[in-house]
Amino acid sequence: MQIAYENLIIDSNSFFHYQEFIQPRFTSPFHLHDEFELIVIVKSHGKLYVGNNVTNFSSGDLFLFAPGLPHCFYNTRGYESGNELAHAVVILFKKDFLGSEFFEKTEVVQLKRLISKSVFGVHITNPSKALINRIIKLNHKKNLERLADLLLILNELAGEKNIKLLSTENSFGNVNLSDSKIINDVYKYVAENFQKEISFSDAAAVANMQKAAFCRFFKRKTKKTFTEFVNVTRIMHACKLLSETDKTVIEIAFECGYDNTSYFNRQFKRHFKISPTAFRDQIRQI
Repeated sequence: MQIAYENLIIDSNSFFHYQEFIQPRFTSPFHLHDEFELIVIVKSHGKLYVGNNVTNFSSGDLFLFAPGLPHCFYNTRGYESGNELAHAVVILFKKDFLGSEFFEKTEVVQLKRLISKSVFGVHITNPSKALINRIIKLNHKKNLERLADLLLILNELAGEKNIKLLSTENSFGNVNLSDSKIINDVYKYVAENFQKEISFSDAAAVANMQKAAFCRFFKRKTKKTFTEFVNVTRIMHACKLLSETDKTVIEIAFECGYDNTSYFNRQFKRHFKISPTAFRDQIRQI
């Protein structure tokens, strides 16, 4: 499950972007972007990969993801053979969509707490049907009423008590990728090469830096070493293979770029706190 950076185009004349997906199954890859994402699962079910966690999702679920948090909604094998289309509504907005100091104001201190939690991925459990319907119908609003309703929705979310944090770590440091073409290029290099041996020297060359300078730059921007990032990319791809295929752990390790199965098992357990085999057993029970 390689990580894709999505450079989303939001109309500069609008405060936020509304998008509705109705399709046989969700097809977005494991990805991250610079915007906050509020997503309603209108109708669907499957597995959600977010940060360093995998959980299940179903109709009526509501999630909030911060910029830079990788995530993917995955419909299980055979989903398309059913009669249910995958249906979701997504709201995207920049952190500064109402100005750089908006979240610093006293009136929105509760909302700021929710926004801060979203770096781990927030699952609003058991949201009211009325709230879900307001989000779905948001695009029917016009002019200032459209923005006002989004603010009221965010205000209601800020007061929600039924909140679950999904990832145990902010996996990619909440980096503002649009500010760094270098990081984007390095992410792309890793996504295209993680299944084979990755050269630190080549990654530094992609960044057009000396190795020592690149090492410091990457850690500062992502809060991870380059090696840690490569391992995260490989482990998330391993999750996909463990979930979708019957390949052995040894086969998956090699397909993810590991030539040492013991090292793969250690890295996987470091990330998910369980072995690849236990992960497969657990995920198939979801």
